[in-house]
Amino acid sequence: MVSNKKDNVLAVLSLSGGNDGLNTVIPMNNGLYRDFRPNLGIAEEQIIPLKDPKTGKDTGFGFHPSMAPMIRFWEEGKMAIFLGIGYPNPSYSHFRSMDIWHTCEPDKIGMKAGLAKHLKN
Repeated sequence: MVSNKKDNVLAVLSLSGGNDGLNTVIPMNNGLYRDFRPNLGIAEEQIIPLKDPKTGKDTGFGFHPSMAPMIRFWEEGKMAIFLGIGYPNPSYSHFRSMDIWHTCEPDKIGMKAGLAKHLKN
């Protein structure tokens, strides 16, 4: 069945471990990044600079080279990057934090995935 209707799509990447956020969306021209990651940081010439899709101005961030296939979504304004996301009163427990992120229930132990609850209907 082919449809001509263009539906909005929500794609959520939930990386449950193993992703180095500072080497995925990299702060550029940042001395602290270089100071604290002398061997782990991505070489400046390998970073794909991110420019604001509307203004063309430098954002101060860039993509890891392996993120190259995603750059077109960024340039077309079809991708957003959210940095420093958190929730109030963190417990500092990795496992409790994962429960909160997966269920959207910061005040109790949730039993259903957060997106599943909202997208079910």
